[in-house]
Amino acid sequence: MNDALDEILIQGLEIWCQVGVPDDEIAVPQKVLVDVTMKAPALFEALDDRIDATIDYAAVCVRLSSLAAESPRRLIETLAADMVHVLLNEFGARSATVQIRKYILAQTEYVGVRCHRDILTVVD
Repeated sequence: MNDALDEILIQGLEIWCQVGVPDDEIAVPQKVLVDVTMKAPALFEALDDRIDATIDYAAVCVRLSSLAAESPRRLIETLAADMVHVLLNEFGARSATVQIRKYILAQTEYVGVRCHRDILTVVD
């Protein structure tokens, strides 16, 4: 098992989605910010400067945006878990962390969740 810390980061990805518990909140798309940390499929030195050997972060951004828009969700926890699943299963990340920030409560800067999974601990 290689414990090297070669990670790909996406910070502050702006996504519009329908998420919320009250019906009036989930009815209207709202902005959330998503931070992603993925452990690369190989050590950076082994990538040989080839895009096909790593994770295409532009494609990740497009896919996570489309995933969020596919269907309404009550919980940002569900959205975070769905995103981590995609990163591991569609993009080959060895581990993934997704943090979602939602700007819904007036007395807070934001509310958020963080979901982390390692490929070795995930069972479909």
